[in-house]
Parts: sequence; structure tokens; C-alpha cells
Amino acid sequence: NHSCGKSTFINGLIGKAVQATGVAPTDDGFTILERARLPGSEDVVEDGPTILGCPENRPFRELQRFGDAFLGHFRRKIIQLPHGSPMPQGIQIIDSPGMIDTPCHPNGSKGRGYNFVEVVRWWAKRADVILLMFDPDKPGTTGESLDVLTKSLADLEYKFRIVLNKVDQLDSTVDFARAYGTLGWSLSKVVHRKDIPLIYTICNEGFDDAAKVKTHNLPLDGFGASRREVVAEVCRAKERRYDNAVTTLERMLREVEMIAAILRVVRWKAIRRLVWAVTAAIALLGAPVSVVAWLLHDISMVPTGVLLAIAPFLLACAVLIIRAYMRQFQRFQATAESLDDVFNKDYANFFIHDEGEDLRTRWVQVRPKIMTMLRATRSLSWMPVVERWETNRVKDCLKKDIWYLRQLARAHRLSLQDIKLGGESANQASPRQVGASREDPVPSS
Repeated sequence: NHSCGKSTFINGLIGKAVQATGVAPTDDGFTILERARLPGSEDVVEDGPTILGCPENRPFRELQRFGDAFLGHFRRKIIQLPHGSPMPQGIQIIDSPGMIDTPCHPNGSKGRGYNFVEVVRWWAKRADVILLMFDPDKPGTTGESLDVLTKSLADLEYKFRIVLNKVDQLDSTVDFARAYGTLGWSLSKVVHRKDIPLIYTICNEGFDDAAKVKTHNLPLDGFGASRREVVAEVCRAKERRYDNAVTTLERMLREVEMIAAILRVVRWKAIRRLVWAVTAAIALLGAPVSVVAWLLHDISMVPTGVLLAIAPFLLACAVLIIRAYMRQFQRFQATAESLDDVFNKDYANFFIHDEGEDLRTRWVQVRPKIMTMLRATRSLSWMPVVERWETNRVKDCLKKDIWYLRQLARAHRLSLQDIKLGGESANQASPRQVGASREDPVPSS
């Protein structure tokens, strides 16, 4: 939500007041925050067009498709941080605008000028940790929150952490229980699970020196421990970078495998239906014409040229009828009901011994993509498909290469943990000596 303490949390995490804070919404765009690599340099603020124009910012060039309205609300801050800042090098923090109460337009652009849901999806797919913060005064999910949870963060539950912030502003345990329960009830409408997802309850007291200390009976020490857990999750983003990259690659390969299998079945259905339509056209039009020609072949009053002129006309009629029929067949194949039937038949063997929840969950994400492909195809019969032997290579990659990449990611994560523990031991042994640590060349967010 807006005004839920995102900027205050970021300022406390960074150790410097870089984002404006306030009760009313103070930020209406996406801001990249990263630590300056050269000590002693000045803070740098870049706007959207400048970021996309720099050659070293190639990953951000994809954001150009969201239009100039988004670029006007996109910036980057390269900040010189104090030595004691917990934010390590190589991490980028993305501060997003708060979600508002008005529901989104079908294209996600109402009130923003750009597709907010798609922009959040773009960042979420590339982020390593996502903090979804809520205000105890507004614990119910807003219209945009529902769209973000159901569309932008779909199948990314392993990344995001739900945070109920500013609990120190509550007066009693009754208010806390009411806010916590309301948030859990609201999330149950979009997170379809029986168990309530883990909700971190944190406060800004101690993070923000200007925070007002209220007199109440809430366990602020416990909230402080929860806040430290959230900070640790953010700082572990570098360690999770390659694990998330392998997970994303595995998801994409499994989606490609399913898309290829379904499109192959749809194409063969279209080819069989085309053969049936041509055969039916020949039987319905060709047979009567042949009979009439045979009956009239001895009548000299019927010129042969007339019969030859009728043949192309009948052929053109047959082609038009077949095209109209196949066009109607293609529109039907692009519907959700038809694709669900294809999916259930093609994957029937996988549902013999179990429910196949993983396949059904993946199908929910894949089906809209297949529908878009089918609607953009001019002819299903001539649609290019992935051959079966290529799909088998994808399966081999999932069985062998993904496992190997998991081991490499695990080794990388353990090496970073060893370096971190070694640096802490060195700092404890000689507090005055500051050692340089090896940095991860791949930035995390």
C-alpha cells in the first residue's frame, strides 16, 4: 500500500535518507537505488531516458516498450553510503510507487499512464527478493494489490515476503490482532492456500530516528527481531541470485516443453480437419457435377465450354467454403475450453496416479500464451511447431543440466557465505583493519 513505510525502511536499510517520507504518497515512480563503487564520489541521479541511453544499461532497454509515460516516472540513484551501511555492493533496491485503491483498467494503465501491472511483473521476474508491504491502517488489499498478487506475482511466491509494517503505531494488542487478521483474510482471497502465508510484523522505531514512540503494550523487541530477519533476507539476495536464475530457467524450459507439446497436437488436429473438409467438399460438390456432366455428355445442345467454365466457379466456391470453415475451426481452437480439452487428453497419462497439481498450475500460466499464439497465426495447418526430438532434448536438459546448474549455484552460495563469515571473523580480530571482499559481478535486486 502507499504510505506503508517503504521509504523509511529503505532509508534505514541503506543508512542514509535518500527517499522522501511522509503520510501522503511521496513517490510516484520506480527508483533504482544502488551503492556507489568508488569511495568519495558524489551522489548521481539519472532519469529514465538517460538510463536507457547508456550502453552499460542494456538490461533496462526492454522497459522502452512501456512508453514515455513510464520513462517519466523512472529514475536511478547511485549513492555514496557510509562505511557502516548494511547494504552491500552489487545489490540494487527498486522502490516502487504505492498501490492505490482504484482498480486497474483492463490494460492496467488507469490513473498511471502506463501498464503498472506489467511493469511490476517485469521487475518481479528479475528480482531476487520482493517485499510486499502493508500498512496496519489499510490492511485490506486494494484494487491494484489484487491485480499485482494475481497477475504480476503469479508463480513467484518463493520470492516475495509479506510485511506488515508500522505496527508500532497501533495502540493495543487488540488493534494488532484486528490488523493482522484483516490482512490474512484479505490475502486468503488471492493466495489460494489453506495455511496463512508468513507475515513479517515490523516497526520503524529504531530505524527512523524521527519515529514517534508511543506508549503501548506491544512487544517492540519481537518486532525488531522480525525486522532484522527482513533485512537479512534483503542482504541474502546476492547469495540467492544464481539459485533464482536456475529456477527461472527451469520454469521457462518446462513452459516451453508444454507449449511445444500442445501446439503440436493443435496443428495435427487442424491438418486432420483440413483433410476432412477437402474430402467433404469434393464429395458434396464434385460428385453432383460429375453426375450431371455424365448425363449431359451426349446432348449436343450443351456446349463443352459451358461445362468447363462452371468447373472453376465451383472450385472457387469450394475453396471459399473450406477457408471459412477452417477459420471458424481456428477461432474455436483458440478458446480456453478447447485448449483445456487438448491439455487433459495429451497429459492424461500423468493424471493416472496423482492429480498433477504442478502440471495444472503451469497450465494456468501457459494457456494465455498459447491462446495469443493461435490467434496470431494465419493458418494452424501450416503453423511451425517444435519437433518431438527437440522436445526430448529439453527434457534431457531438465533432468541433467538443471541438476548440474543447481550444484554450481549451491557451491557459489556457500563460497559467498564463507567469504562473509571470514570477513566478520577478521573484523572481530582486528577492528581497525578493513579488508576488501570479493564482489559478485552479477547485480542482485
